[in-house]
Amino acid sequence: MIAYIFLLALSGLLIGALARLLLIGPDPMSILETMLAGVGGSLIAGLVAYYVFNRSTGPGLLLSVICAMGIVYAVRKYRQRAEPDPRAGGPMTFGSGNVHTRVHFFPGCLVFSLLASLVLTVLLNLIVRAL
Repeated sequence: MIAYIFLLALSGLLIGALARLLLIGPDPMSILETMLAGVGGSLIAGLVAYYVFNRSTGPGLLLSVICAMGIVYAVRKYRQRAEPDPRAGGPMTFGSGNVHTRVHFFPGCLVFSLLASLVLTVLLNLIVRAL
């Protein structure tokens, strides 16, 4: 089990690093964030490959890197929006002119979704091995 988690982290680091390399522009992410983006991208690619393509084939490296690139891009856009705008003076929101359509962003949502994808990957692997 420890070896599986170590290999999962190592493959997530490799896929996340490839995604960051292929996506043009600065990505100020830590190694842990890069690893979680790679694991999340692999999980999403695995689900896409399972439900869209043949159920007996895996997602492959290319689809995993493309999905991880989507996660890295989302993190980049989130961080660009999270920077305070000196003109606005208020919290980061959409629909600031209308109080009823105001949407707030919570920083923990991305971290939670990446950790949930890691847990789901481990659980799905355990379920598949049990069958």
